[in-house]
Amino acid sequence: MNLIYFIRLLLKHWLLMLLGPIILFCAIFFLTKDEPKVYNSFTSIYTGLASGSSLTSLESSKIDRVTTMTAFDNLINIVKLRSTIEEVGLRLFTSHMILEEPNPEVISRESYYELMNSVPDKIKKLVVKNDFDATYKAFVNYKIQNNQNYIYKLIELDNTYYGFEKILKELTVRRKNLSDMIEISYSATDPGICQQTLVILINVFIKNYADVKINQSDAILRYFQDQLNLAQEKLDLAEDELLQFNKDNNIINYYEQTEYIASQKESFDAKFNEIRMEYASAAAVLKVLEEKLSVQQRRVITNSKVLELRDQLAAVNIEKALKEYQSQFDTINQQLYIDEIAELSTESTALQNQLREQVNKAYFMSNSIEGVESNSVLTQWLETVINLESSEAKLVIGEQRKDEFRSTITEYAPKGAQMKRLERKIAIAEREYLSILESLNLAKLKQQNVELNSNLKVSDPPLYPNKSLPSKRKILLLVGLVIGFIIPAALIILLDFIDQSLKTEKRAEEFTGLTVAAIYPKIGKKVSRSLDIDNIKARAIDVLARKLILSKETNKAQEQKPDTNIVFSILDEEGKSTILGLLAERLADIGYKVLVLSDEKYTRLSNVEVYEYVINDSFHKCEVITDLMDEADRHKCYQNDFVFVEIPGILQNSFPINLFNGTDHSFMVTRANRAWTKSDTNAIKDILSFTEDKKPQILLNGVEIEEMENVIGDLPRKRSFIRRFVKNVIRLQFFSKDRINGSKKKQKKKQKKR
Repeated sequence: MNLIYFIRLLLKHWLLMLLGPIILFCAIFFLTKDEPKVYNSFTSIYTGLASGSSLTSLESSKIDRVTTMTAFDNLINIVKLRSTIEEVGLRLFTSHMILEEPNPEVISRESYYELMNSVPDKIKKLVVKNDFDATYKAFVNYKIQNNQNYIYKLIELDNTYYGFEKILKELTVRRKNLSDMIEISYSATDPGICQQTLVILINVFIKNYADVKINQSDAILRYFQDQLNLAQEKLDLAEDELLQFNKDNNIINYYEQTEYIASQKESFDAKFNEIRMEYASAAAVLKVLEEKLSVQQRRVITNSKVLELRDQLAAVNIEKALKEYQSQFDTINQQLYIDEIAELSTESTALQNQLREQVNKAYFMSNSIEGVESNSVLTQWLETVINLESSEAKLVIGEQRKDEFRSTITEYAPKGAQMKRLERKIAIAEREYLSILESLNLAKLKQQNVELNSNLKVSDPPLYPNKSLPSKRKILLLVGLVIGFIIPAALIILLDFIDQSLKTEKRAEEFTGLTVAAIYPKIGKKVSRSLDIDNIKARAIDVLARKLILSKETNKAQEQKPDTNIVFSILDEEGKSTILGLLAERLADIGYKVLVLSDEKYTRLSNVEVYEYVINDSFHKCEVITDLMDEADRHKCYQNDFVFVEIPGILQNSFPINLFNGTDHSFMVTRANRAWTKSDTNAIKDILSFTEDKKPQILLNGVEIEEMENVIGDLPRKRSFIRRFVKNVIRLQFFSKDRINGSKKKQKKKQKKR
């Protein structure tokens, strides 16, 4: 199948192809006769989403492509929200209901009276005269009562002007190219309603958009404010805990105090080492001096009075040293300590003098053991004892001071760790507080930025549409013509595809499994007069005649005998007698002797001998052609070049199957306009088993006249230049043979020149 085939198929059903577009065109024409006029209005709104200014930056805000697309999608979806459209529908209805008479800029006269006639009286009673807000609230309260009331159905169902789905269907929202602007357009059959719907939509949309953005930023702001309060409580608790710790441990400044204690301890350690060295030196000198004394001298220094004075002197020195140590810390009683120290110094001096006198009263020895004067050794011993007692007092106080330092350090060490823990806790709470405070300030800044950017600006307000949109009637009529052509064409092509008839040579070979030897055209009353029918029929018979002659001439050298052929059909009335008669006459015209054996009488055939055989009980037993003839006439069979045996329909009559094995060719004549069935396949199954390599060939009778082009080439007819050109274009043949090889006239001219 090719394009030409489909074109011819459609032209064959030209009446249906013509009626389809006409009927659909007329139907659309009458259906759209009273089509109402449609008005359109639009508005442009500047959003600033892509390049608007920002409080967080002095430059224009830079947003990536995905974020920008998301922002515009959110914006457009807010316009198309059910809540937005429902509010628009109800506000539009309210604006119409509060009118006392029609206003063309709001609603036309026809639409107004149509509305008033359809609204129930109980709805009209809800209207508050000259008060839009009160009327709107009354309508809202009435609507939410149940889902069966008038206003609910008006908004939720498919009302032309107020219904959610109807408004959304006629509403178009899009971003204008890559700009910061969005365009909203709306179409309606009433120009006033068209404009007012957009005006109300703009107000509702901008309010809802601002609410969404501001509520979102308010939620963020409340979150950070709550978190800041919690952080403030944590910080206050940590600071109060540190304050209580300092109070409990008398800490003014822990780090300065510990530094001072460390400095004092270092200074004390140096002085304490000096005291210890001084005490050790005095003790060593005293030991040496005591070793130098004699027994009598030792008795003097060890008598009870001297020992008592030494003890008293040691006690006074210790008390004096203690007072001096205490005076360093008690600045309030400084004068009292000075007086007490002075008294103790006087008492110490008196005890020292008493100790000297007591020693001097002792037994006087002029020389010591080493020869040193005794009073000189005793004097040294006495001074050393005084120094030793003074050093011992300092040493006692030093040990006490050392214990105090040790106790202070032991006390301050764990306090330092606790202090660090508390300070770290405060630092963490403070950092958390400052971080949340920074986020809160940023959220406040963003809230201000959102409030700034959510204030959308209407750059192009909707206008009152004075002119209606061009009607789509012409387009619909044109579409109707196209569809009216396509539907019948598709139906014809579909039916052709599912058609099970043989129709063409290719389909006949596919369905039967046999080879098509020749095809013969169907000649009807509707055949074009421009066709040369006789020429087509003659050329169709010539194809089969050439094949038989070629076979005859090929086998002529092998043996001299007639070419025997069986012509049969599965059903009667397939046209085998007609084709056989034409074929026999054609062979006779060429000069061959032809014999036709048939069970029916033929009309007179020129130059063709016809023999009428009789079908009897032994007919199906015939094995050779001569078995069909009387014994006296059998010699005629060998006097002809071609012998044809016509057998009646094999599905309805018995037939000599053995005869197929003894003939040169067998041809099955079948009509092209019938379907090939399972019974047909079964009917030739036995014949195929007998013929083996000499399978029957098909003579396809009654094919469409155009199908003959596949056998005889272009049909002989008178064609106009336009028809030839269109056919060549469809075949993609833009140049004829004459154009390529040169015309005959040009060739003749060249020969003359030579």
